[in-house]
Amino acid sequence: MLINWDNLPKIAGMRAGSDRRGICGDKMSVVRVETTPDAAFDGKTHWHDNEQMLIMVSGMVRLVIDGGEFEAHPGDLVFFPAGSRHAAIGTGPEGCVYYEMFAPARPDQLPGWVGSSVLRFD
Repeated sequence: MLINWDNLPKIAGMRAGSDRRGICGDKMSVVRVETTPDAAFDGKTHWHDNEQMLIMVSGMVRLVIDGGEFEAHPGDLVFFPAGSRHAAIGTGPEGCVYYEMFAPARPDQLPGWVGSSVLRFD
C-alpha cells in the first residue's frame, strides 16, 4: 500500500511550530513530523514503552537520549530504546522534517484518538 502523506490530516505536534501526520497498522505506526525553525522547545524529556526510530528527511534536529545530546541530519537513523528518556530540543535555521516509527503501534497519535497518551514525563 502506498501512503500519500499529503492526503492525511495534519494534527498539532508536541510543540508550537510542529505538525504531524500519522498512520497506524496492527503492530507499528509511523508519523511524519514537520517543524518550523521558530518552534518552541522546552527541553522536557519524556518516555514510553514503545521502541522508536527517527529517520531524518531534511534540516537538522537536536536530540537528547538518556542524557546524551547530538544532532541528526538528512539520512540519519536514530534509535530510541523502550523506556529511554528523550526529547527533541532544537532545530536548524531551516526547520526539519523527519519520520518517527513506533513498535508497538501508537494509535494515540492519530486524529480523533480519545484514549490516554502513552507518554510519561519525569
